[in-house]
Amino acid sequence: MTIPPSLTPDLEWWTHAMRNPTSTIKLNKFKLEIYSDASTTGWGAACGEERASGMWTHIERSCHIHYLEILAAFFALKTFAKAYRNCQILLRIDNTTAISYINRMGGVQFPHLTNVTRKLWQWCEKQNIIVFASYIRSSDNNIADAESRRVHPDIEWELSDYAFQKIIKKFGIPDIDIFASRINKKCSKYISWHRDPDAYVIDAFTISWSAFYFYSFPPIAVILKALRKIINDNALKVLWWYHYGPHNHGIRYHEPFNI
Repeated sequence: MTIPPSLTPDLEWWTHAMRNPTSTIKLNKFKLEIYSDASTTGWGAACGEERASGMWTHIERSCHIHYLEILAAFFALKTFAKAYRNCQILLRIDNTTAISYINRMGGVQFPHLTNVTRKLWQWCEKQNIIVFASYIRSSDNNIADAESRRVHPDIEWELSDYAFQKIIKKFGIPDIDIFASRINKKCSKYISWHRDPDAYVIDAFTISWSAFYFYSFPPIAVILKALRKIINDNALKVLWWYHYGPHNHGIRYHEPFNI
């Protein structure tokens, strides 16, 4: 029998798991119940009274809906269960293929579905979380469905990659992008305005900026608030992309340059 190369990581995982068992017997006492859904434009999720959503990248939009449903469940899990450890979580999904792949930890028919499922379970393994996916009718999954169709024109804006590369060539690479999302982040570490599966923190104004050499391209509505935050936090290392002359009193800034 010939084993496809795509299954090699799974065989290696099982070999390690059998030699180093750590999981306890499942009791089906779920700490969280998370609903998720995917549309052609984005993903949505709900957990109790909390909501979360986001848009797909251009590459993700070209993926099959089964892949997106698993990815939506993964994003929902990272969004709501990031602080949880050593527990079981129930995922409610209206796509039977996604449910099958999650509960069976992958499959042999579609390697791309196995790959995203593997990422989900690897994340769970780090958290010592066990998930179980359960079917919910689409008509009963209306909250997650509505969230998956939500657009975010107020936060999905950014400086072009070309312009950003010219900036970091002149000033160096920043540690963090403090006004970003999973879609438009310029740094691997970023802070988002809304719930986001990969964000370092939610809401940049809730933490001190003094420890970072940060990149900032804030919405116009919060520019003055951000300038006050820089002064109050004594943020000495700042990569700011605005020339806002009348209101930058007390802040040393580099002369503007063309990009």
